[in-house]
Amino acid sequence: MACGPSRKIIIHTSTAQLGGAEISLLNEVLISGIQPLFLIPGEGPLSNELKRRALAFQVLAWPACLSRLTQMNWLALPIALPGLIPYLLRILKAARGTSLLWSSGFKSHAACVLLAPFFGPALLFDVRDFLRPKLVRYAIAWTRRFGCRMRANSRAVAADFPGAEVVYPKVELRRPASPIRESNGKKIITHLAYFAPYKGQDLFLRCARALLDSGLNAEFWVVGDVIYPAAAYARYREKIHALAAKLNLTTQVHFLGKVEGGSAVQALLERTDLLLHCTREPEPYGRAVMEALLCGCEVVCHGGSGVCENAQVTEELPDWMMPLRSVLGRQYVRASLNLGPIKPCEETRVSPKKNPSGF
Repeated sequence: MACGPSRKIIIHTSTAQLGGAEISLLNEVLISGIQPLFLIPGEGPLSNELKRRALAFQVLAWPACLSRLTQMNWLALPIALPGLIPYLLRILKAARGTSLLWSSGFKSHAACVLLAPFFGPALLFDVRDFLRPKLVRYAIAWTRRFGCRMRANSRAVAADFPGAEVVYPKVELRRPASPIRESNGKKIITHLAYFAPYKGQDLFLRCARALLDSGLNAEFWVVGDVIYPAAAYARYREKIHALAAKLNLTTQVHFLGKVEGGSAVQALLERTDLLLHCTREPEPYGRAVMEALLCGCEVVCHGGSGVCENAQVTEELPDWMMPLRSVLGRQYVRASLNLGPIKPCEETRVSPKKNPSGF
């Protein structure tokens, strides 16, 4: 159910980062032509993007009792609920006169589910794991009676939430006419992700060692940094630097840190021969994979990732990539652009039922 620019909505997010779910929400705003109010937990890449697009936002910091749940078992959520009540009242105040509440991120969902009787919120899912979907399914079963709607950024994610409409993220990077590649035969192999154990930077380093041992002339770039305030992630980053030294990779592996902005990311990918996206679990979508494909890179990624739904994949690898099999196994695949009916750089909707659009 589309609407004109006069309809008031509020978008509530769990993060100040600009991830796949936030990009999907921004695409919805662009398509619908509305001017929503974003409630975000702090300044960061998301607020910078909102400023660039001249979209209104308010910083609404998360209560400490709920922020701690990012490092705890989510079964502790009932303990945090009393401290969440003042926060919910602030959302209600900001949302006065609003006809729709959109939510992105699990902490945000926890708040918005409690507000379901007032708004019947639309929830956008972009996370796959074993615990949270089970908890959320019970909550969604309760909120549906109030008209709660669901979206997911891949079919793989939607499988956890029956009836969810699939909206693939729109990827804005475009494949360059003539990518810049090394002319001396040296290959540039890149890992692009924030630092977290499931992002597989340790696997990337072991792949680097295997490729170098096979005689490949290559340089390896690790792009990203810790972006969430979790002590375990910071410790993981230190372990990765130690592992690079242990594997004698200090001269071949370069840690480039956090790179912000689509043009800066594209500049790196245009010089990259292979994006080795070795997450330990399938990505909900895998935006970095599609960005690399649009920049003309070779890509190896987890075969169960959502991006494989609108890319072409094969288990076959060229000879120079074969050492990757000894580290990654056969669940990782080689991806290429799918030039068929689903255009990877355009938003695509897949709906098992005729659901309201939410805007």
